[in-house]
Amino acid sequence: MKYKDLNGFTCELFFEPGHFSIASRHVLVVSKFQGQWLLTDHLVRGLEFPGGKVEAGESLTAAAIREVYEETGAVVESIEWLAEYMVYSEKPFCKTVFTATVSRLETSPLLETAGAVMADELELDDRFSFLMRDSGMKEILEKVKQSGKWSD
Repeated sequence: MKYKDLNGFTCELFFEPGHFSIASRHVLVVSKFQGQWLLTDHLVRGLEFPGGKVEAGESLTAAAIREVYEETGAVVESIEWLAEYMVYSEKPFCKTVFTATVSRLETSPLLETAGAVMADELELDDRFSFLMRDSGMKEILEKVKQSGKWSD
């Protein structure tokens, strides 16, 4: 799927691996905890799913688990690859999308954001980051819902 993000950059989204020549070095984790969506409150962008950059020597999965913890205090119980997308910005990059379930939330004074936010429904209004409001994220959320993984 090809689309433009809310910054005006062309993006491509695939639900199968191996479509891009640039290796993914960014992660995004669509998470649930106790039947609710697990978001983080980014201090600048607003509400969004946890994610970030892969550190040197770190796998994509390890980065995803670390980012969820650093941004929300959530401990990932299980994690699965879902998709990847390319953003053709001035410096193009590829991001891998995972789905995860969380076993518990811990209180940490070292969070990189304003912390975890739980939501029953995702009404993607202006409180949400631009990352959450583009057509790529709508497609990702539709794929998650169609999977029936979290039918609770």
